[in-house]
Amino acid sequence: MTANLPSSRVNHRVLYAWAPDELLDECSSLVSTKAWRDHVGDPSTYDHRAFAKRHDDDIAVLPCTLGELVCGDERANNGVPFFYFYQVVFKCVGVRLPFSRFERELLTEINIAPAQLYPNNWAFVKAFDILFGFFGCAPSVDIFLHFFEVKRQRNNLWVTLNNVLGRVLLTLFQHSFKGWKGKFFNVCCSDLVPSALDGFPLYWVKEARNLKSRSLKGLPPNDREACRILASAGGFYVAGLISLEYNAEALEKYISMRASLYNLLFFAFAGFLLDAWFNLSLCVAPWFVPAFYYIRLLDADLKMDRQRRLRLAQVLRSEGEASASPAQPPEPPEE
Repeated sequence: MTANLPSSRVNHRVLYAWAPDELLDECSSLVSTKAWRDHVGDPSTYDHRAFAKRHDDDIAVLPCTLGELVCGDERANNGVPFFYFYQVVFKCVGVRLPFSRFERELLTEINIAPAQLYPNNWAFVKAFDILFGFFGCAPSVDIFLHFFEVKRQRNNLWVTLNNVLGRVLLTLFQHSFKGWKGKFFNVCCSDLVPSALDGFPLYWVKEARNLKSRSLKGLPPNDREACRILASAGGFYVAGLISLEYNAEALEKYISMRASLYNLLFFAFAGFLLDAWFNLSLCVAPWFVPAFYYIRLLDADLKMDRQRRLRLAQVLRSEGEASASPAQPPEPPEE
């Protein structure tokens, strides 16, 4: 691993006249081999998957040159195709390269480069991919954009994904990361995966799209049913889904139990309110509904939830077959 050689001096304000000062000042501090080594960690424990899904040789992730701008294009890299990606998305969100088909299609639909999406919003993309992988189905951009809308900031700055009011499928991973700006890598193809940069915008797009959420009426019938089933499940914790990506047993327990626990807490709280209303002893308020009734409710809800999950998987698979989209669940790391 060697650092990139400094490029010739260019007048960035002339070359990128459309870019605001904030972008022209956004240069990477990761400009040395040491920065790359610090990211991958202790050489004795480095498993060669700091950047890639299978092996880091599959993708070329390099330190930037001094003064390299996040809004730069191939003119800043001697004509060699590349894209920029923020270190925090690798490190905290766990995104690995090459991008999945869903990630490529989403970037294309929004019309943004990978570095253009706020880092904490990449967690929505990652968690959605994991959730659909659990069902053994390919994620759908249309379904994703039913639950999220795309907001472009002023002056061609970063793009955000916002939950649609009343359709919260995924909770926010983290309100904001600290110190993520000025820390991005240069990502190029390797001979092992020459198509790693195909199918999505590589460079900062001057005018990303503001996209309103997809309405149910505009979706195919199977997507509409899938959206209704997902909406009825309530909000999934993004951090929980990401942390359980490669723990199939724990992930299944989380997805099947989550709604049931919410219902259990709801009935306990309802019992508390009823108990207070009838001026009974507050010390037994949570048990106003008998414990055996809680268990009956929990068991019934689990059965309903299993049916809902099976139906969702069936709907998504039939939609995938209709559009000739092969299902690709997340691939666990190699031992």
